[in-house]
Parts: sequence; structure tokens; C-alpha cells
Amino acid sequence: MDLSANLETLRSEVLDGGLPAPGRLAAALGWEAQDLGAKNVAQGGIELQTVRGKIGFQSAALFASPVKTPEIQPHSEARRLAAFYGYHASTRWGLFADDNGVTPFNSHWMSQDDWYLLPTIGWNEIVDRQKELSVFQPKRLLHGEADKAALKEFTAPTRLLQPVDDELVERLDGWRETALRESSSSANVDAQLQTLFAKLFVLRTIEDKGLAPEVQPLIRAFGEGRQLEQSELIKSFEGARNYVGSELFDRIELDAIPAHVISGVIYDLYYPSRIGAYNHRYNFSWIDSDVLGLAYEKYLSTILSPKAPSRQLDLFQGETTDVERISVRKAGGVYYTPQYLTRYLASSSIDEFYKTNDATKFPKIIDFACGSGSFLVSALDILLPRLKALDSTRNWAHELIEGGCISGVDVDEKAVTVARLNIWNRLAEEPDPLPLPNLSKVIVQGDGLDVESWSGLSDSFDICLGNPPFLATSRVADREGLEHKFSSAKGRYDFSYLFLEQATQVTAPDGILGMVMPNRLFRNKNAGPIRALLTDRMDIKELIDFGSNEVFEGTSAYVGCVVAAHRALLAPEVEHLDVVEVKELPERYISELLLSEDTEERYLKRYSASHPRGPGPWMLLSYEEKLEQIRISEASLPLSELSAVVQGIRTGANDVFILEIEDEGDEFVGVRNGLGDSFVLERGLLEPVVFGSEISRYADLQYNKYLLYPYKSGVCLSETELEESFPQTLKYLKSYRTILANRTSIKSSGLRWYELVRRRDETWLRAPKLLIRDLARETSFSVDEAGELFMVGGTAVVPESDDMLIALLGYLNSGPISKLVKRTTPEFRGGFQKFEPQHLQKIPVLRRLLEDEEFMEDLIVLTNRVIASSANASMRDAANSELDAFVSTALAAAGIEAGA
Repeated sequence: MDLSANLETLRSEVLDGGLPAPGRLAAALGWEAQDLGAKNVAQGGIELQTVRGKIGFQSAALFASPVKTPEIQPHSEARRLAAFYGYHASTRWGLFADDNGVTPFNSHWMSQDDWYLLPTIGWNEIVDRQKELSVFQPKRLLHGEADKAALKEFTAPTRLLQPVDDELVERLDGWRETALRESSSSANVDAQLQTLFAKLFVLRTIEDKGLAPEVQPLIRAFGEGRQLEQSELIKSFEGARNYVGSELFDRIELDAIPAHVISGVIYDLYYPSRIGAYNHRYNFSWIDSDVLGLAYEKYLSTILSPKAPSRQLDLFQGETTDVERISVRKAGGVYYTPQYLTRYLASSSIDEFYKTNDATKFPKIIDFACGSGSFLVSALDILLPRLKALDSTRNWAHELIEGGCISGVDVDEKAVTVARLNIWNRLAEEPDPLPLPNLSKVIVQGDGLDVESWSGLSDSFDICLGNPPFLATSRVADREGLEHKFSSAKGRYDFSYLFLEQATQVTAPDGILGMVMPNRLFRNKNAGPIRALLTDRMDIKELIDFGSNEVFEGTSAYVGCVVAAHRALLAPEVEHLDVVEVKELPERYISELLLSEDTEERYLKRYSASHPRGPGPWMLLSYEEKLEQIRISEASLPLSELSAVVQGIRTGANDVFILEIEDEGDEFVGVRNGLGDSFVLERGLLEPVVFGSEISRYADLQYNKYLLYPYKSGVCLSETELEESFPQTLKYLKSYRTILANRTSIKSSGLRWYELVRRRDETWLRAPKLLIRDLARETSFSVDEAGELFMVGGTAVVPESDDMLIALLGYLNSGPISKLVKRTTPEFRGGFQKFEPQHLQKIPVLRRLLEDEEFMEDLIVLTNRVIASSANASMRDAANSELDAFVSTALAAAGIEAGA
């Protein structure tokens, strides 16, 4: 694209007397026609023609210019209207074009009390100043260059606006808290508020879209001084019941909500609180349905619960109730799904469906953990344009709903309300949407894992979408019943695996699923049963691994996505699947990256991998990585063939078994435990110990704690033997017998009540060894050369030959080997990796280390140099660099490119 030539053409058109349409300006900057949506907007006597440029599914840039009218429109007011529309449309950056030139603006930044505007670029200078406009090209907006350029070259904004959904949530949440404080019935007021908000959202949308002029506007409910005229409000609701349809307006309950709260809510749905300088008024026809849905689901993601009443000191103060906030998400493992994921999975699944079905067929779609209904709304967004292309005159939206093609189930009644609201809002965007359909038969309350509770829906579905709750086994209710019902409910499974198994059962023989899952499904040992079940019944088409990126805001969930299709009877198994590894999440527009054929190396890696089968971990390697694996196997041995790789001790009661010596004696010592209690014990069963969490790279291991180890030669001493040889120790253990005997692992294992949960073999505990903690940013081994330290937690590497100890220390700690190991270890936020035996055992150790004595000696020299320089940072860095280069060169000579 020749930006200069495009801008020159625009300049010539303007100088010849013609103001270019917004679409022309967008096209000049490289926006494709299919990514532009046109809309005329008007307010306060000003009308604009606009187009919105989208990156993927997300609105990214607004282009606006005034519609010519007989009256001259004030340029400043027209620009303000463009920015206000951009705010509604969740489109941060825009370009306003008028006779004066092109003015960039940001709809979510303010400068004093006005919108944030950059200097106008006159038409005469538009080519010379093309650098300022180039940041509004799609690729450059994708990388946030408009923000960076504005903050670097011009004055920073004085105030930042919340997105419109967050602004609405904040105001509604404030009124909810006020209502709960002042109401005597918290249960009734919260339930009534939820349905009130749903009614008001729909009515504001209907009003601003002009869909039902017969329905009285909500603003008529204001009397003098914004006092609520409840009779007028009821007229609006009754009109909606007659003209809008849907079951939402069947009942009108307002008695538990204070009148001033209702009027305050209505006012805040008309007038934004932070943009009041120019008498702006919300226009709900400008807000996308998914944004309104997002606002409502955010509102419901927190519940307010009454607290115990505090003492009332002021006799004349009205009675109020304190409230506390409880996160529904955190309590239930429920995470509302970002739009880019719902759109991506809906799009991928529907595309997969139409690969084998006629274009006129309607897929039956279900989400049986539907939450806010965002997957179902995304499915409508994907399906409706397809169907309109076949026949633009049919009311496809109503046909889909009435045909039972869009179904949702959720155990939470509030979520069902949100889902219905979201779908109504989306249907209101269609031509002739009224009356809105009744959704009570297709969006229902029920247990997603109990088909009987939603038996009124279809028996089989073509597509199953969803983001089920992520819950560890320990938090799952009715485990026994679930383990009887689901074959994947084995061991320490995640609750979400059961929903995945359910999806394989409720989809048709040629059905498809597109689901969000914890990414531990891909490799975790406990996910073996669900991996086997899924790959036995289905072929995986696409898989996304978000690694340690934060997909769900403010949570520690680690996320992946799976799109899979049932394999036809007697059909051969698919040999490959598409994999996307997300390295980094851009601030916005991730949907474009996921949908694009191109690979943005900074953000993601896209490749084809061999299709895994069975319960084993999914080692999803690209073709290049496979070749490298072959080279590695030819030039090396796995660490497990020359060293034992074992986990450290687990006591099950560290506060009892880990002791500090307070008083030294020859045979007896005074000790203090983790509970702060002091005792005198025999020295004979105390072993020096370090915690895995205390180990760091090349650390000089020091110990000041001891492990009470009731074993001799690997055999647990009986109580009789303890009484004879270590009576004080037995007395000490008996003082904590209740605690020790009730350890879960002891009760279920048949071990003696005073044994360690995981004692480990004394042979390696007393041997020279390398030690590593479980979580670290890089391989971080330290060394116990004397073999005198026991270890609680962490992992030990015990070489067959002590001669290899220091050479292995340097080799395993080197940067190139650390990078190789990271390919197979689970990743956590902050760059942490989990190093467990199953990962460490596979570390490739160059055969040269075993066969080339000079190579080993050089490695030992370099490793000792690193150890010796530990007190001097610059010397340590230089020694580490030298070691890394040495190992990297050796790997490269073997055809292994790991990098230093």
C-alpha cells in the first residue's frame, strides 16, 4: 500500500471541493472494506457519517465526518459527537475529517473537561504529515502505536475514562449497595433489582433504536426534582409487555426497592456521570449488544451480602445494613469469557460444521454452562450473516430461536437471566425484532452435568460451546456420585473435565465441540482419563495454549481451548491438528491474531502437530521440533539413564517433624518445633534437613533445622523399638498422636500413625546429589557434595558416579539446557516453571559428557569458576556467560540449536 499516493489523492479531492467520505479515509490508511461498518449517528442537531474499522472481531478505529446540512454545524460539537459515539462503540481511537482537515481523537481519554484531541492535520499538509496518520493503519494500531505516539509527541491526557460497560456497572453497583443498606429484606431487594436492571436495559435499547414508539420512554418516570413517578414507570413496563414481548415483563415487582434508588438507576442509564460538561446523553443504539451484556454480567459477578449489624450510636440515624462483597467467580471457579474467545470458538466450530453440511442447514448449538450467554450471542453473530446471505428477507433470528437451535443451561438462576438479556439485546439489533421471542424454553436453569434437569431441550446437538467452571477435585461437591457417572472423574481431576466428557456425549455422531479448558488438560498426569476419552471418540481440529498469560482478568487460571469433531464410524483417524501457542497477549485485538493466517512471532506460534491419542501427555511438537528431537536423541542420553531423579520427603506435618535445636548435648538435645513447643529428645533420629523452597542456583547449602526421621536402614521403627531406644522421641510423638494419626495420606495408606507421608530411600538421601526447588524461573540446582542433607520437597538428582556431580551441576544450570527444559515444563505467571521428576528425567545429557574426559574436566573448571564468583555479581555474570557459551557450542556441534 502506497500511503503517500493515497493521501495525495484524498488531498486533491478536498481541494477540488469534495470532502471525502469516512470510508475513503479508512481505505487510504489500508482498512479493507469487509472490516468496515458504516453508520450515521445524530444527536443535538448534529449528524455524522461514520465507519468503524475492526481488527478481527474488535472495533479498533472510528472514521467520522459531518453530514452536510443547510446549517453550518460547529466543528467542535461535531468532533465531540464523534468522540462520544466512539466511547459508546468501545472504539478508542478515531479520525474526524472536516473542511479543516483530519483531527485524531481518543474517546477514552479526556483533556481537562473535553475529549482528548491531537492537532488537526490540514488537507494541504496531509502528505507531509503522513507519519502522524500512519499509526492509524491496522497493523500499527494492533501494536498500540497510536497510544505510544500520542504520549511521546503530545500532552498526556488529564483523565482516563472507564469503558462504557465498567461505567454502567459501577453506577448500578452503587445503587444496589444503597438499596441493600436501606432495605429490610436483602433477598427480595437483590432479586427485584436484577430483574429491574434487565427490564431497563431492554427498554433503553428499544427506545434509542426507535423500535416501539408506543412504549413510553423511561424518562417520563421522573417527576419534579427527579422524584420517581412509579405509575409512569409501570406504564412503560405495561407497554413493553404489550409491544416488546418476551416473558421479561410478565411480572412487575418494585416494592422492596427504595424509590430514590429506582430513579437514580434510570437517571444513570440516560446520563453518564463522568462526561457531563456538554449535556451528553447515552444512546443505547450505539452500544453493541455484547457490551451491554458484558456490563450486566460484570454486575452479577459480585454479590453483596448483609453483614451482622453493628451498634447504632446515633438514635436519630435511619436503620441501615452493612454489606460485604463476595466474588462469584472466585467462589465457584466461574470465569466470564472474553469476547475474543467466544467469537473464536464459535467461528471455528461453525466453520467446521459447514465443511460437511449444506449451507441451508441450521446447526443446533448448546452451552450447558452458559453463564452470561456470551457463547450463544457469538454463535448468533456468526450464523446470522451467513443466513442473511442466503435470503435477506427471512427473519432468521426468530427461526433460530423458535427452532430450538440456540440452547443454554446454567445452574445459577441469575446467570440464566443474564443470558436471556444478552440474547434479547442481540436480537434487538436485527430488522423487525419485535416481538422479542420467549426464551424460557431454550435458556433454562439446570445442572449442566445432569441431562435430566434440562430434558425439555433437544436430545442431541451439532455444536457444544462453553467455558465450564475450573475447580480442583477438593472443591467438587458429590464426588462419589460424579465418579460413578463420569469415566474422567478419576484421581485429582478438574471439574471442567466432566463438562468436556458431557460434551462428547450430548453432541451428535458428527457433532463438534469448542470449549475453554484449563491447559493442564494437555499435559497433567491426572488428566489422562479425559485425554484418552476425548481422542478415542473425536479428532481434535484446533488447540490453543495460552501458557501462563492472564486470560481471565484478575485470576490465576491457566487456559487453553479445544475444537474437536466426532470421528465418523470406520473413518480413519486424523493424523495432524493445528496448534497455536500464545506467547504474549496484546492489550487488544487478540482475536485478529487467532483468526489470521499470518503468525505474529512476538505474540504467538502457529504450527501443525501430530495428533495425540490415548491418556499420555500431549507433546505437541512442530515438524522442526521433531527433527531437533531426533538430533537430540542421537547425540544424548536422558538424565534418568545416568542419575536417579527423585522427589524429596513429604512429612504431612512439618510443624511436628521439623525441629530447631535450642540446646546441644552429646546424646540428648533441646528442640523447638513449628508450633512453638520445646522438648528434649534423643539425637539419634534427627537428620539435617533443607526445604526444597530454600534451594537456589549454586547456593552454598546451610542448614539449621533437623528432621525427625523414625526409620533405620529404610525400615520404620516399631513403637516397641522406639520405647527401648528412643523413649523421649516416642513420648514426643505421642503428644501429637491425634494430629499425626488424622493426616489424610496416613489414614488411607496403612502406614503407622507416626510415619512420614513420603519417607524416601535413605540410599540417595545420604548420597552426594544435586537439589532443585519445584518452582523457579530457570534450572536452579545446588549441590550437596557430602551427602549429608535430607530434603523436604523439591527434587534430587543423584548421579551414578560422584565424579559427574560438579560437571552435571554446571551443565544442568546452563542457559541452553534451561531453555531446552522449559519446552516441556508447566509455565506459571512471572516466568516460573515447575520442575518435577517427569520433566527432569528427560533432560538430554550429551554423550560427550560421558565419553570425552577433557570436555568433562573443562566443564568442571567452568562450573567451579561460577561457584567461586558467587559473591561478585560482575564476575559471576561473566563466568555464567562463559559456561553458557561452552555448552551452547557443544550442543551446536551435535546439531542442537538451543541458544545461550
